[in-house]
Amino acid sequence: MMAGQQRDGLATLPFFLLMAAVFAVYVGYGIVLPLLPFLLERLLGDAARFSVAWHTGMIAGIYMFALFIGAPLWGRVSDRIGRRPVILLGLGGCVVALASFGLATNLWLAYLARGLGGALVSAVLPVALAYVSDTSTPEARARRFAWMTAATTLGFMAGPLLGGWLTDLQVGGLVEVGAGGSFSAPFFTAAAGGAVIWLAVWRGLPGISPTPHAATAQHNSRNAHSVNVLLLLALLGMFGLGAFEVAIALQGQQVLGLDPLQIGWMFMECSLVMVAVQVLVFSPLVRRVGFRFIIAPAFLAMAVGVGLLPSAANWNWLILLVGLFAAGSGILIPMLAYRVSLNAGFAQGEALGKQTAAAALGQGLGSVAAGWMYGLAIEAPFWLTAVLLLAGAVVGMARTPNNQLSTGD
Repeated sequence: MMAGQQRDGLATLPFFLLMAAVFAVYVGYGIVLPLLPFLLERLLGDAARFSVAWHTGMIAGIYMFALFIGAPLWGRVSDRIGRRPVILLGLGGCVVALASFGLATNLWLAYLARGLGGALVSAVLPVALAYVSDTSTPEARARRFAWMTAATTLGFMAGPLLGGWLTDLQVGGLVEVGAGGSFSAPFFTAAAGGAVIWLAVWRGLPGISPTPHAATAQHNSRNAHSVNVLLLLALLGMFGLGAFEVAIALQGQQVLGLDPLQIGWMFMECSLVMVAVQVLVFSPLVRRVGFRFIIAPAFLAMAVGVGLLPSAANWNWLILLVGLFAAGSGILIPMLAYRVSLNAGFAQGEALGKQTAAAALGQGLGSVAAGWMYGLAIEAPFWLTAVLLLAGAVVGMARTPNNQLSTGD
């Protein structure tokens, strides 16, 4: 991808370490998703289906709400003291939170561990993107944002697979059951991997001087309006992703009778499609197509994919719809972050923190809403999510400029 020192100041090793840091964070997030309904069945005993679904949504949601609160704060801190110490703090917090979740023996410890994880993980993604922005020309930034988003997607893919595989080993008696019951090994393994990456970042990521904190003064009212529209679109898009993640895990367990490993394979397929469009399609598309004609079709693909999921009665139909949803979200996520970064001026940490917060709020609301509605009516979260994503497509066409953005090579 890159060799040696880049002309605009970002060398290969620091960029790889930033990708590794966000990869570790998203392994920690993704590893929970396919296991959560099964873990809650163990913690809740003979609870009804509604209780498992409700707590699945709430635990997924509290992680995102903590991220929503923390991301702008950590972004502003990094604008003042530098990116490296904030990234190290967040990555270390991810390791501690994962190990704590593996030790959880009751429901409230599980809530506490996930809330702590979200609050500390919120220091990693926006600040890592701000580090890339500080050390990249605008022409290189889109490509690097696409690779950073691909790293998050790969982490999201690896997490469910690792969780399902280690759970199968543990339940099969090949791995000793830990203090947290038969679901502890995946979380301890992810925590150990995160600790190794923390050491690598500590040794290999150079500090950079904070950029002048003057971006707010550079934004006129038109730019501010544009940023607000982008934040709304991020909230709507990530509401769709959060609802999709929870609802598809519940449907896989309760309707299709899938086991954790099969659900993990489904999430892997979603992640592979997202990585493919982020790495192969995103940068060329930005150079050739106007912004609104990227955003609106991405929302539309997500809406169609999630809206038809209740009709998926077999594995092949499910995989097709998951792939359609993933293709849309794979384009949407880096596009919105990239546009926010271009409008951010010097305060990259603060701006990308707000974008991460809006995305986290949307994802948290989607997770909670899907868990609650699924317990009432299986189709409800899919159809509500499709309607909101269609609204995002309309807003994207009507309220965003249609300029093309050169990204360079």
